[in-house]
Amino acid sequence: MDLSLIIVNFNGGLLVDTCIGTIYENPPSCEFEVILIDNASTDGSFERVRERFPQVICQANDANVGLALAFNDGLRMARGRHLMSLDNDTRILPGALDALLAVMDSDPSIGIAGSMLHNPDMSLQRTFRRKPSWHNAIFGRRSLITRLWPNNPLSSKYLMNEQVENEEPFEVDWVSTAALAISRRAYETAGGLDEDFFVYWVDADWCARVKAANFRIVAVPASHIIHDENLKAKRTARKSSRMIKDFHSGAYLYYRKNHAKARFHPMALVAWVGLTLRAQLMIFSDYVRWQLANLPGQAPAAKREES
Repeated sequence: MDLSLIIVNFNGGLLVDTCIGTIYENPPSCEFEVILIDNASTDGSFERVRERFPQVICQANDANVGLALAFNDGLRMARGRHLMSLDNDTRILPGALDALLAVMDSDPSIGIAGSMLHNPDMSLQRTFRRKPSWHNAIFGRRSLITRLWPNNPLSSKYLMNEQVENEEPFEVDWVSTAALAISRRAYETAGGLDEDFFVYWVDADWCARVKAANFRIVAVPASHIIHDENLKAKRTARKSSRMIKDFHSGAYLYYRKNHAKARFHPMALVAWVGLTLRAQLMIFSDYVRWQLANLPGQAPAAKREES
């Protein structure tokens, strides 16, 4: 088996059907398998996948155990010499999987290869990045400053703007698990995902461990995958406080593991306070926007997003 594609699903709706369908429409030119780990979905997506795609290897968990634990289940089941993580809202474009495998097979020092992730309009999502640091709270991919001033020096450095037009594979510090391939040798050396993470920042931590094990991490411009993450956001209508809390707790865990490792590191408290305040501000801001959007006389926000 050359490639095992592992998808963790939680209420993926029809997006997961589309994801799996594009794998078989644009398959790699090698032997492969698709593994779906479902985290107790309640929208019927798991049952529908089993019916529509009987060739997919399926496992259902009794609860939503998070991305890391579920994906590690898939890793243990996988038979491929290369293992790939796919979000359930991705769409494989022609040649994307072959391009990844060709790069990984070209150099045994490459432990992880990531695809170019695109929005539905084919604009780049910029998920190949340098190693995160404290200022990414201000200059990260989705920060207000980056959205308003995308070419500012700090965001440009972190998001590697100088590589946007590169047509050859280039080295990065981390790529997203939305479309990430890892060699079996790198996986067996560095281990799977850290199950202390639930979802967010687990990919940054995994890449850091793979890199510490002396493997290279590269982005592959010839591999193109659409990531419908904004469609998933519209389906939920409002960011939940749990997602915001998980993002910030994941950021703190990543910071402690990779930057402030000492038990009583002075910056750990600073990071905890800063991330806690940021999370509370986002939850409050989200609540206010939701209330304003549902004032009397206006269509409910969820209905407007569905129209």
